[in-house]
Amino acid sequence: MRSARLVLGAALATCVLPIAAPPAAAFAAAPLVAGSAIVLPPVGAQLAAPGAVSVGIKGQAQRTSYYCAPASSAIVLRAFGVKRSQDQLAEEMKTSAEARSTKREDMLTVLNAYVRPEGYQFRLTYAKDDPAALMARVSQAVGVLGKPTIVAVLGNRLPWSRKKRDFGHAIVAYGYDTAKGTITVWDPNARRGATGTHVIPAKDLAAVVFDNPGRGVGGVFELSKPLLSR
Repeated sequence: MRSARLVLGAALATCVLPIAAPPAAAFAAAPLVAGSAIVLPPVGAQLAAPGAVSVGIKGQAQRTSYYCAPASSAIVLRAFGVKRSQDQLAEEMKTSAEARSTKREDMLTVLNAYVRPEGYQFRLTYAKDDPAALMARVSQAVGVLGKPTIVAVLGNRLPWSRKKRDFGHAIVAYGYDTAKGTITVWDPNARRGATGTHVIPAKDLAAVVFDNPGRGVGGVFELSKPLLSR
């Protein structure tokens, strides 16, 4: 099987998140903040989330076949009052037209540059094949902090976007229901039938989370508010 790369981008149905090793086994949850030694408290140590919540977002489709990272980031940042176009974010995230991708670490750096002034912090954590961990991260962002977040996935394995070739992709999680065990996501994929809102079982979404343990990079953008607002 041709291995996916650890970037986000490529083909209308593709957003390659480059990964150095093929995604396969489940991986233990571990915090990571690119270029930082900040250690955040585990989700379980933070406020308890309501059983079911959905926050409002202004969805958009990615402008190019490899703009899933800028598109997802634009949607999420808007919830923080930050309005940046996909082109602006693509430039800031060093999205490569040649490689048709965005490095996840660059995406994280840019997101944090915008949310840190308000005291928020994103970090990349693992949730591959761990629906409980995935639900905890989504409910922390959406239910406790009232913000959407981003999940890196193997886009071709999503139920609404079946393809043979693996490709990395970024989608926005903005709702959940713990009783039903579901997560509500927005897919910016511009392919017909893919773009828009989808409700997916947490178990199914966790199965396609795009963790990259070979590079120490998780697939879920976990949001916390450990910093004082400036």
